[in-house]
Amino acid sequence: MKISRSVVAVLAALLVLPAAVSCKHGSSSSSQKAFSNEEAKNIGKNVVTTPISKEVDVNDTGFTLNRVIDAGAQTEEGEHYIYLDITVKNTTSKDYNLSTLNNFYLLMPDKTEVSSGVRSQVYAVNNFSDRYFGSPFEIKANSTFNGIIGGFVLKEGQDTFTVCFFPTRENRNDKESVIKVDVTPADIVSVPAELKK
Repeated sequence: MKISRSVVAVLAALLVLPAAVSCKHGSSSSSQKAFSNEEAKNIGKNVVTTPISKEVDVNDTGFTLNRVIDAGAQTEEGEHYIYLDITVKNTTSKDYNLSTLNNFYLLMPDKTEVSSGVRSQVYAVNNFSDRYFGSPFEIKANSTFNGIIGGFVLKEGQDTFTVCFFPTRENRNDKESVIKVDVTPADIVSVPAELKK
């Protein structure tokens, strides 16, 4: 079976994901610096809320959640693959990488968190155009990134949630600030034609 380079790249990146730092709990592998008690205590201490489609600037990072994309029911259980159309402005003189697992999560109304999923990323690599970016993705110095990232796996009918983003810049453990954007069913669109391969 022939596997495309983009699928291999995503799978290689996903092998690194277990070493990534959890959004809430601050766990780490032996190759990662563990959060100190002080760092763990400050995770998400500074909460900045913004509506969808409105830019907010936190930690020298401009962030806009442009829209949420639902690829529809993709599993036998009727789970949906959810993707984020984002804009990130890097106003610093350094390039840095962001990771869907380390920097983003969905907060559900019952306060449970949903992290990015492997299946939804593989689906996007195989079905979306080059506007989709696997994880990690690079934010160049003094530039603006715009693209589709994710995805997240949600049960049928889960169409109200909050997108949470840690603007960590080059320090993946700098999670004192979190940007939160509430999403309603009106903010979710089907996969646009220009995103399909």
